[in-house]
Amino acid sequence: MSKFTVLVAFMLFSSPLWSQSLVDDANLYRGGDRSNVIQETIKIISGSKRIFIITNNNQVLSAGDFISIALDDKLAARAVVAKIHQGQVGVKILKIYSMAQWTRLRRDLEVQIVRGDDSQFEKKEAPAPEPQNRIRDEDDLYTGDIMIEDDLSVFDENKNRHIKPDNLVGLHGTYLDAAEIDSQGSTRRSIMVGLSWAYQFSDNYYIEGVYSRASFNDFPNEGQSTVVNSMVGRLKYNIKGPLYTFFQPYVGFRVQSVSSPDAGKNNNPQISLEEEVAIEDLEKSGVVFGVTVLRRLVPGWFVKANVGSDMINLGFTIEF
Repeated sequence: MSKFTVLVAFMLFSSPLWSQSLVDDANLYRGGDRSNVIQETIKIISGSKRIFIITNNNQVLSAGDFISIALDDKLAARAVVAKIHQGQVGVKILKIYSMAQWTRLRRDLEVQIVRGDDSQFEKKEAPAPEPQNRIRDEDDLYTGDIMIEDDLSVFDENKNRHIKPDNLVGLHGTYLDAAEIDSQGSTRRSIMVGLSWAYQFSDNYYIEGVYSRASFNDFPNEGQSTVVNSMVGRLKYNIKGPLYTFFQPYVGFRVQSVSSPDAGKNNNPQISLEEEVAIEDLEKSGVVFGVTVLRRLVPGWFVKANVGSDMINLGFTIEF
């Protein structure tokens, strides 16, 4: 082997080592208080390598905490804690300090977690190319361009659920018509408002309770008042549609009762036959079916429409 060949081989193999050493030295721990440094283990790394799931065995990490990930007292990356679940945390990478350290990160690797201030390390940033709509720095967490939840699906226990939280609580409103006691066949209209609570007891299956109430003044006759109470139990299945829309066909049972304590007090000691017919027409019970449509407005909030044999209404729903 010629001297020239040996020289070329030496330069090819030694240059990367020198370069890595310079970068790593710039990220070395340089003394100071180590009370904010803990040891945790990487459990999952997403395909984009932007989301890490790590243990929280020390129970000191909270959602919103800014942390740094280090190996052998050398910084690798800066991140923010986005979620906490069953003894683990999901973190979103904000920036890379050392490509040499970054490429060493893998599953089941024990790393150093520096909570908050990492000024005890000398930092030399070596940012990697970042996909569009990714977090580039800490300020991006407060803009509308980034949705933290989008890439945290690896942190969910069950990926089959179209809506992850168990509970959906809603407020709705509609109109309720009642037949007037006259020969013209006219109707009296009242606003009916209500609340609903749906619980996801299995993937995409919900059990829901709905309560609605309407009040009629001067019905069935002048000076009389009537209150209508409606209670519905439903079994629903959630289907994911396009454009953040969800369809929930349901079957259930409704009981609608009427309370009219003032009926018969206007010049009549007893309720007339016509009044009884008008009131009983509002009392309903039996099997119902229909579909609820949810359209996501912002994370956690939906606009809701219900179309069924029990009621047609509009409202809002929140998830938690």
